[in-house]
Amino acid sequence: MLRSLAAAGLAILAAACTPAPAKPAGEAPASAEAPPASYPVDEAVAEEPAKTPDIGERGGMCGGIAGFQCKNANDYCAMAPKACVEIADAAGVCAEKPVMCAMDYRPVCGCDGKTYGNACGAAGAGVSVAAEGECAE
Repeated sequence: MLRSLAAAGLAILAAACTPAPAKPAGEAPASAEAPPASYPVDEAVAEEPAKTPDIGERGGMCGGIAGFQCKNANDYCAMAPKACVEIADAAGVCAEKPVMCAMDYRPVCGCDGKTYGNACGAAGAGVSVAAEGECAE
């Protein structure tokens, strides 16, 4: 039985390694054949791109010169650290206020001029970070 399996394996290997028969003269090679008239459409490609969130929606723009507010009461206008101090009319992105934060004490000064225990605590209060460390009094 082992010999018959080995012989069958060699036969398959030999068939796979044998070159394809040559086409008669005058026939075009396979690579020169015309492509099909239409290709199937991949459904994932045919979908519309993801929609950008509207101004004031979670993930959408807030702040800026127009002072756009976040529409959801559980969101706040998250800005890059120091943006509210260094950039006039800074814009941010509406983000969800954290519900729970670690109790580690790494004070930050919020854009509202108040000191918070850490950046998460400031975000929980709906405030972006103006600077590392406590606010100057």
